[in-house]
Amino acid sequence: MTHQSGTVLFALAGKADADNIAPVIWSLARGGYPVVLYIVDEAVYHEMQSAWWRSECPHVEIHRVRIAGTSKIRKRLHQLRWSRWVVRRVLRQSDVRLVVMEWGEGVANRQVSRWRRSTQWLATDFVLQLQLAAQRTGTPTVALPHGHSTKTTMIRSQHVQAVMDANAGKLPFADRDSHAAYVFGSAYHRDVIVGHSTMSGKNTQVWGSARFNDEWVPRLYAATAAADLAPLRATQQRRVLLFVPKWQNLVDRSGTLQLIAALGACEQIQLVVRGHLRAGDATLTPQELAMLEGADNIILVGDHVSSPSLIKACDVLVDVDSSIAFDALLLGKPYVRPRYLQDASVRTIWDTLGGAHQTDSLADTVALLAKEILLPAPRDAQFEQVVFGGAGVEVLQRYRDGLLAIAASE
Repeated sequence: MTHQSGTVLFALAGKADADNIAPVIWSLARGGYPVVLYIVDEAVYHEMQSAWWRSECPHVEIHRVRIAGTSKIRKRLHQLRWSRWVVRRVLRQSDVRLVVMEWGEGVANRQVSRWRRSTQWLATDFVLQLQLAAQRTGTPTVALPHGHSTKTTMIRSQHVQAVMDANAGKLPFADRDSHAAYVFGSAYHRDVIVGHSTMSGKNTQVWGSARFNDEWVPRLYAATAAADLAPLRATQQRRVLLFVPKWQNLVDRSGTLQLIAALGACEQIQLVVRGHLRAGDATLTPQELAMLEGADNIILVGDHVSSPSLIKACDVLVDVDSSIAFDALLLGKPYVRPRYLQDASVRTIWDTLGGAHQTDSLADTVALLAKEILLPAPRDAQFEQVVFGGAGVEVLQRYRDGLLAIAASE
């Protein structure tokens, strides 16, 4: 595929996939390849308009897909504006040779009634409509990661276990075989998902992490202003950022709140508490918030403050299982993982390759964070290769070459 031989279309649904796929968009666009974005989430649409990398890629086209509504009827009316006919016309007019989206349901092995197929032709989820239109026009699709896993085992949350129990012990992912490539950031994550699902694995690729690497992270943080937080008091020697974990990932909620309260009572630190990007999975109840708001050493931060701005403003990161910990590691900041808060069945790359100060009790965690000197934890020499896929320049080149090769084969 040459610079003039077609367009790569990216469909972005929300903040998580935009954050993880933006480096791929930047890598393609700054190389002169035609790129067009179709964005469902309104906040993401506005963020992309003013993203720092846009000055390097001014020719990227950005379109808003309005499908939200206050009622089911209104949402369906919005979806009618993106019928199969409309989406196929978009693919033709923009000379789209490749459609890229986040991980999710595919269109292989679909068993849908004739009536359902007819109604979906007129109105359905935009990403699904895009896949069905691409299938009809022979345009390949690629699914990219909307995150980067730290886990080397399957987390059998209540929901995951229920789904597996209903599908003979497997996650029902066979529909994802429709993609020309289903891309993973690491081999260990690919092995976990393919080994516990009905995916054939034939279309899986491991390209490394586009979001977490030594090429993208320094650029992202250089363009990010540190969050404006209260100055440290005389007794406070460091600012500690704690991300509220996703509770369904077998995390001890009561123990986590006890840790937050204990750190908030520690005179040596200022504690900043922030929810997860998928905030619905990491929320605090009004009662829990009220309990924490009374502590002098705790600063509660909402979703309106970006994670990078907070990490830049803080000295240490505390987190149970979010990939945001990789930012701290790549920036040379200490990362503390209170592993006692997560079920012992969960195994992570921190267990095998290091990189995290892993604590086994509340007392040990508080004592570690109150130490006069706290340096980053040592990690295995193969950490970057195994977890990130190698040097960032090579990883982004892998994504660029991989996508363009699939587009050229269309």
